[in-house]
Amino acid sequence: MLMINASSQKGVGLMEVLVAMLILVIAILGYAALQVKATAATEESMKRSDALILLNGLAEKIRLNPTGNYKVAAPSALPNCNSGCNANNQALYDLKQYGDVASTKKITLGVIDCLNTSESQKRLCLIAAWNDTEAITNAKASSEAEEPENACIKTDGKYVGDSNCLVLEAY
Repeated sequence: MLMINASSQKGVGLMEVLVAMLILVIAILGYAALQVKATAATEESMKRSDALILLNGLAEKIRLNPTGNYKVAAPSALPNCNSGCNANNQALYDLKQYGDVASTKKITLGVIDCLNTSESQKRLCLIAAWNDTEAITNAKASSEAEEPENACIKTDGKYVGDSNCLVLEAY
């Protein structure tokens, strides 16, 4: 029978410990990456939830005031409605209120005519955007000559890839 000399086994225990530590480090790094992804997904779902609540509320206001012009930029100050508001002032009031709430949540709001709808079925599209995405389409925005890279939706009504936004049709 062949006997293994103890001197030839020196350092083997250290090698086993190093391999075990390497496996442990890889597992810990994997767990940390998983936590980062889970945190990012939670933040994204919270933004989507907040945006949906805001857009649903604004859609209800539009249904209550169907003759108001909601396709304007939110005003910097509330219109004076002490003696009652006309439809357009009520629209400005609603946009200001919802815009202020959205800005506290770092969300921007936009209202446009929905793309690719017929004249007989005109609808408003309410857009909520966050992070680097703007609540606009990639059609020419205002007076810009080139298409913005951080738009929410394309001119065909589909979402731009990697955009952080939500679109709700109101009719």
